[in-house]
Amino acid sequence: MESIMGEVFFIKKVTQRVFGDCHEEMQKKLSWNERTVLEYLLWATNYSITKIAKILGYSRTTINNEIKNNSTFWGYFALDAIEKTITREKWKNHFKFLNNLNKYKEFSSLFKKEYDGKLWTVKLTIEKIKNLYPNIDVPSFKTVYNWIKSGYWILNWKGLLRKVYKKGGKREKQSAARRLVGARYVRPFWSRPANINERKEFGHWEIDLIIGKSKGTHCHLLSFTERVSRYGFLVKIPNKNPWNLNLYLWNLIWKHKLNVKSITQDNGLEFSTLFFIGYKLKIFIYKADPYASFQRGLNENFNGLVRRFFKKKTNFDDITEEEILKVQNEINNRPREIFGYLSALEMYEKLNAENPWNSTGIDKLLYGKQKRNWESNKNRNLFFKKIGKLK
Repeated sequence: MESIMGEVFFIKKVTQRVFGDCHEEMQKKLSWNERTVLEYLLWATNYSITKIAKILGYSRTTINNEIKNNSTFWGYFALDAIEKTITREKWKNHFKFLNNLNKYKEFSSLFKKEYDGKLWTVKLTIEKIKNLYPNIDVPSFKTVYNWIKSGYWILNWKGLLRKVYKKGGKREKQSAARRLVGARYVRPFWSRPANINERKEFGHWEIDLIIGKSKGTHCHLLSFTERVSRYGFLVKIPNKNPWNLNLYLWNLIWKHKLNVKSITQDNGLEFSTLFFIGYKLKIFIYKADPYASFQRGLNENFNGLVRRFFKKKTNFDDITEEEILKVQNEINNRPREIFGYLSALEMYEKLNAENPWNSTGIDKLLYGKQKRNWESNKNRNLFFKKIGKLK
């Protein structure tokens, strides 16, 4: 109750939009701001559901369903509500995908039989099945490619005739680093050891990108959270370039001497070269499953707290480093019930002192060639120049 009352400063930002002009059209789902106001009204007032629905501009049934579907054991909270909604939507799409696979089970069997992976492309194989077996259901070409990209079908991305493409269909050469290094340091989420899952060891991190303004090239926030202490860092980065993101993360690790023993990432393209960090630190990068943001639950929770200060589509170009650091400190100084009301900062400082980072043998340079410590050849070069002049 006190924490909700303490966040009135945030609610004031949305009261004019919500209380002044109620929605003319009824919507099925509440926005983040509306959920925050609903949380406040439920905890801080004695208003009936009917009155709350009228204030928010929704029907009584919509508000009832929102509270029923998205409440936790302790009651209704906006952050939990948005997380439950996102998880529900992602798994709904996942189950839809599995149902489609069952519908086209006969097609999948025939495709496995007809596709040779040498001369017959996916499109040719689909057309062949259409001609040879006109009575079976055949999915569209786009649907089949979505199955391939998912990694759950009989054919995955590696089984295509040409696996690596640029936008527009042009073939792209894989870098030697991606081919030789990537596979050794990236592991699927299911292989993550129990000591990481159960938070028994300090130094295991989760990473995500908080997207700013989507159109054009704009800044975003990189969030990096430690699983045991719940401590998080925020770093402003200029774009989603994966190699560039690595540099910002590398600088963060060296600046704060972070003890990094593993990193859990999502499937975003911006993390496609994170294996290089694993290679430099000699650690594993664990890749979460598709449609499973709960596998990085701590990071998602941290991002939700950040969103209380910077709502979606915020243009981070206009946000200063000082403002970002202030938000980071406010979140990390927040008391945590799980730690007996100590803050994440206090826990992090304690655990970090007990488990300091040992940087011995780690090259500080992330990219580029190491400068060789050879003695200067200046005197030798001068000697040969004189010989040349004598000739």
